[in-house]
Amino acid sequence: MKEKKDSGSILFSRVLVWVFGALLLVLDWAIWPVSHMLTRYLPILHSSWGTMLIVCLYACNVPGFMLIFCMDKLLRNLRKGIVFDSRNVRLLGIVSICCFIACAVCLVGCARIFFLGFVALAAGFVGLIVRIVKNVFSAAIDMRSELDLTV
Repeated sequence: MKEKKDSGSILFSRVLVWVFGALLLVLDWAIWPVSHMLTRYLPILHSSWGTMLIVCLYACNVPGFMLIFCMDKLLRNLRKGIVFDSRNVRLLGIVSICCFIACAVCLVGCARIFFLGFVALAAGFVGLIVRIVKNVFSAAIDMRSELDLTV
């Protein structure tokens, strides 16, 4: 029963990963009209911010899509029963680096668009959490290999 429950949770997570990937594609397509609409109707946004927002989004695309790919690969590994494996540690490391790259890009954009600072803070915090989980997985792999040698 537990396997079926976990399988459903992994499937749901994979669906959400693909939904976020699709939303990122839609945002890539819609960023031009959305940025022009935001700068036209929101008085706190300066008209040159639209271009900076577009540049930041497209600069975050590569790490964003790489993050989506790595998360999907990690979930596929979990579905196969591959949990404490060095490949998953590597995938978690890539995910955290992608978060830190997005954080850096948004910090640069924060100089002109102040609310990108909040995005940078969130991306950096998520990167830190994923980095800690990666370190826990790495330690668990080491402990498991030591335990395998004792038996």
